[in-house]
Amino acid sequence: MRKIVAFNVLLIGMAFAPFSAMAAEQCPVTDAAITKAGGYMLAVEAAVSAAPDCERAYKTLEICQLGSSGDNALSEIVRAKCEPLFLGKARAGMKAAYRKKLAGCENIAKKNEGTMYLGLAAVCQARAARDFARKQAKAR
Repeated sequence: MRKIVAFNVLLIGMAFAPFSAMAAEQCPVTDAAITKAGGYMLAVEAAVSAAPDCERAYKTLEICQLGSSGDNALSEIVRAKCEPLFLGKARAGMKAAYRKKLAGCENIAKKNEGTMYLGLAAVCQARAARDFARKQAKAR
């Protein structure tokens, strides 16, 4: 009986854990920024563009993503910030691994219908660029 109660307490605690983690960081785009930019998409695009570095640009995309093909433009901004950190310095093997990862991300959209999957593929590619930039930074 104690095991069942303990399991239920643990299960309930785990159910609420993601909500507290999500509440920790919210999309920094404000109503004022949305009005100024002329819409949410444009405001998020401005926020991702204004991010000081690759890491922050990806984080902004991650927490503000649209869940549609609109994420493609945001992903391109992140990739433009992250790829220069590693592509020029990367060896052939790392470049090949990066291309393979990008192709894997593209398969998300190819295997599924709908703009949501285009967005997921775009965010996946941005994450790959961020991850490879991290690897390059650690290798130094």
